[in-house]
Formats: sequence, structure tokens, C-alpha cells
Amino acid sequence: MAGVELFSHPALHTRYRAGLCSAAALALLLITVLTYVPPLLVAYRSHGFWLKQSAYLEQPTVRFRYEVLFVATIGPGPDSFLAWSTFPAFNRLQEHRLRVPLLSRMSTLVMQSMAFLQFFSPVPGSQLYMNGDLKLNQRQLLNHCGLDTRYNVSVVNGTSPFASDYDLTNIIAAYWDRNVTTVFLDPNPVWMTGRATHTPFIINATIHYPVEVILYQPGFWEIIKFAWIHFFNFFSSVRMARIRIPSTIVILFVTVQTGFLLFMYARYSNFMPQSEEKPSQVHVLILSSWRSGSSFVGQLFSQHPSVFYLMEPAWHVWVTMYQNSAKVLHMAVRDLVRSVFLCDMSVFDAYMPWKRNLSDLFQWAVSRALCSAPACDSFQRTDITSEMACKTLCGRYPFSKVEEACKTYSHVVIKEVRFFDLKVLYPLLTDPSLNLKIIHLVRDPRAVVKSREQSVKALAHDNGIVLSTNGTEVEDSRYKVMQEICRSHVQIYETATLKPPNFLKDRYLMIRFEDLVRDPLSEISEMYKFADLSLTPMLKSWIYNITHGQGPGKKKEAFRITSRDAVSVSQAWRNVLSFQKIKKIQEVCKGAINMLGYQLVDSEKEQRDLSLDLVLPRRQNQFSWSSFNPKH
Repeated sequence: MAGVELFSHPALHTRYRAGLCSAAALALLLITVLTYVPPLLVAYRSHGFWLKQSAYLEQPTVRFRYEVLFVATIGPGPDSFLAWSTFPAFNRLQEHRLRVPLLSRMSTLVMQSMAFLQFFSPVPGSQLYMNGDLKLNQRQLLNHCGLDTRYNVSVVNGTSPFASDYDLTNIIAAYWDRNVTTVFLDPNPVWMTGRATHTPFIINATIHYPVEVILYQPGFWEIIKFAWIHFFNFFSSVRMARIRIPSTIVILFVTVQTGFLLFMYARYSNFMPQSEEKPSQVHVLILSSWRSGSSFVGQLFSQHPSVFYLMEPAWHVWVTMYQNSAKVLHMAVRDLVRSVFLCDMSVFDAYMPWKRNLSDLFQWAVSRALCSAPACDSFQRTDITSEMACKTLCGRYPFSKVEEACKTYSHVVIKEVRFFDLKVLYPLLTDPSLNLKIIHLVRDPRAVVKSREQSVKALAHDNGIVLSTNGTEVEDSRYKVMQEICRSHVQIYETATLKPPNFLKDRYLMIRFEDLVRDPLSEISEMYKFADLSLTPMLKSWIYNITHGQGPGKKKEAFRITSRDAVSVSQAWRNVLSFQKIKKIQEVCKGAINMLGYQLVDSEKEQRDLSLDLVLPRRQNQFSWSSFNPKH
């Protein structure tokens, strides 16, 4: 019969045993429970059992970005100062107050942070020496694992043309809103006098980066380890009491104890701040290029009663700052898109300070959300609205209605053609205030060129920004813009599919325009499922009508969504473009054509033969390029 040993004495060769169901065994079990459980409960209730904060030492790796904003006051007046920065837009605002200093670069800094140096002396000087530590300042525990790029943005918006963005009060206020910052401690300024005529004033700042104590929220296994340390301390105290417990009892108790720890940790986790909790709104960015069918896809979302939609809000950035290149404007475009996703429309103050009505917003009338309540009382949310009717009835409603309407929708969708690099969007994808998903819409580059030729004048301004011509318009007769567009599609796709970061998982979807027009309901259902939306019967009927019209549409309707034969539209380039143009396009976009799953043509006969399908199939709604064998 199985039993439990109650007491033994080796010298006397004495053992006392009892059955597992005996009173003595139950008493021993009760004593054991009372020995372990009360201390655990006491420790838990006294806030000393669970590990809530931990720290480790780390030497920061630092790379200096060489970004400087320098302001020196020379009198009591508001304009009595000299200034210089590494931001060209700021320097253009200074006019006669601009002074270009000589810099001596000594250090490198990795994080996008700030060291604020300020000193004043009534005595004229020749040199200023500062020597201090750049220390980490945490208001919030860091996560114990994963990538945190919330603050991987510049402290100063160096692309802004507005003086308020370079005001030190605004810069410092925005910087200190961060939960993790750096502080320049103990600068020990030394002011040297006796500057000779024509001798430059020298600022010499030595910044030290000491070993930091990093505070972080411990993970599950670290908490369990800490708890087990307490458990074994209690176990040792029991052993010292000379009570011998059989191994079966120990195993049983350890199992129960583990279950108890897991239960208590689950309750503990419910009270911990959930840093990865998703916001209530879903944010969708339709990422594409000009004349790729993105306006059509935008309308598929815009007409949904749960969606607040804006078409290319970054147009305002490009129009205002047209002398810059697309790459330089990426940050300003990203900041505007983020603000729109968060329904903060004050961001448009920088680009149209005169705004009064809805009609001041670019392509506002294609947004059903701005043509129905609460933005405009003329339509209901479930209505299918038209651009012309909306312009007639809703244009004079105040601009404040944009923000008011945005906050009432579960989904915010933006269609944008002004991003050429997916990595630019990483700060948005890792921003805990956003629940961002990206739909990457692509189209056969040969069809894109055919469509662009219908809108040469309308695209000339944007072409100049893409090619960095300092504001000069370009018609792109040599397909230089197309080359950049094709290159960007390849870069975006490769970044998202070839060893993508973890935060991109389930947040990127590629859609080909040709697949969309061939089987609209299937592809749209896939996009809606990706965006957590459902397809309504009214939308199904509208989608069918809009994709099964007569003919490819008129030239004057190039920027409008009208009822057309969508399949004919996608194949029109094969009859319109000359084979010489096709050869040139295939030369500049060959990589994109192959990667995106389109077939090259080797002759005019292949081009004109519509029975030859040039759109390669997909497998299980995923692209598998290794199986493709395009012709060369």
C-alpha cells in the first residue's frame, strides 16, 4: 500500500509511515500548505512578491547626426539675433540675420535625441567651453524585448517653411512630451574673453556618454524566476526543520505551486499597463503611384459607411514646398499622414492657413465622409455619393467639420502616391497610437504609361519634384519618372516580403489592379477582410455597375470615377501604345515587370494578341516569384 513517511531516525533505525488517506498524511499535507501558501500570500499582498521593475547597465552606442539649431541674441529687440542651422528651410527664413559658423566635428550620436546648450554673459567673449554628460531620462519603463522606434524622428522638422516650427519654445515643449529623453547635465561652462578682430567665436562642447541604468518592465519568465527564488528560500527553511518529504509529494506540490504562480501572474498582468493595446480606430494606407487605379481603390473604401477617407492629403505638402525633392519631403508627408490618421486636422494650418471651408481641401468631394453627416447634412452615411453632387451641396461647410467627422468613424483610410520607400513608414507602423495597415496597389507599368499620357500637363508639376528639378515642371518623355516609380514598387515589395521586421506581420497586402478588375468582388472582399470591414449588398451592386460599364471612358474623365469596362481599361495599352514605346518602358521597368508578375512581350504581334495573357497567376493570394519564368 502506498504510504507517506512521517518521521525517521537513522541512528535508531526507526521509521513511522502512514497511508496516503490517513489523518497523519492529511495533517502533514495541511502543515506543508500552511508553510508555503501564507508566506506567498503575504509577499503578494505586500507588493513584494512580483517583480514590477528591473534595471541593467548598458553603454549607449552614439552617432552624432550633425543637426544644429543655433540662435545668438545681440540686443533687446525681437529681431536682434543671429542664427544658423543645418536646416536649409530655416536658413532661408533668416535673410540678413544668417551667419554661417565653422564647425569642428568630434563625436557621433546614434539616437535621434537632443542636447540643449544655453549660456548668457554680459561680457564679450572669444570662446565658450562646455563639458558634460548626456544622460538618459526615463518617465516610462521600456519593454523587455522587441523594437521600440517611437522616437526615431528628428527633434526639429527641418523641412518646414514656417518659423514657428523652429521656435525653441515649441521644439523643447514637443521634445519634453516624450517619455524617454536625454538631458545634458553639468555643462560647467567656461566663458573666455579677449576676442581679436575678425577672429571667429568658438563653441567647444565635449559631450560624454556614460554607462546608463536602463529601467524596463520585466518579462514573464523573469518574474517567474524571481518568484521561484522566494519559493526555494521557503523550501530551504522547511528542509532545515528536519522534515523529510517523499519525492512524490514534492512533485505534486511543485505542480500545484506552478499552477498557482501562473494564476497569480495572469491576475497580475490584468493590472499591468498594456503598451501594445491597439487603438480603437483602424488606419489603412493605400500606397500606390499616379495612374495606377488608386483613385478607384480609394472609392471602394470611401463609399463604405464605416470609413473616413481622404485622397492624397500630402498634395498640400508638395504644392507648398515644391522646390524640394520627394525624398526631402518624406518626413513632412509622413507627419501629415500621421496627424490625419489621428484626426488632428490642425496639421493643415502649415499648408493652407487661410482654410475656411471643406472645399479648401484637395479632392475633398471624392470622400463620402465629407459629403454626409456630420460633415454635410445633404447625404446619409449609407448613401453612394457622387463628386459633382457633393461639390454642389457641401462645399461651403466649415473646415472644422473634417476633424469632427473623422472622429466618428471606426476606420480612417488615406490614399497616397507620394511615398517611395516603405522604411519611411516604420515610425508609423511602430507607433502605439496607430493601428496601421498598408495596401500596396500596383499596376502593369506599360498600362501606367498609357494612362499618364492622358494627363501629361496635370502630372508635370509632380514629375519635377520626383526628379528634384527645384520646381521646374517635367513631361517625362524619357520615362525617368517611370523609372523612379518602378524602382519604388520593387523597393516597397522587397522590404515587405524579404525578411520583413516583425511589426509588418499581417499588416501589408499587395493588390494588382489587373486582378482587381478581373474579379472585383473576390479581390475587394480580400481587401475588406484585411482592413476588418464587411461588404454590404449596396456596395456589391455599386461595384458591379462601376466595373461593367461601356468602353474605357473618355479622356476628360481621367481623374474621375465613372462606370467603365474595367477589363478593357486594363488592356487598352496593348492597342494604343506603339511597340517602340513598349520596348523603352520594358527597359526602364524590367525588374518591376518581372517582380510584380507581368509578362514581357518580344514583338508587336505578342503585344496586339489579346488572347495572350500577360498577367501571371498568383498562388493562394500570395506572390511566389520563384515559380515565374518571364520571357527575356
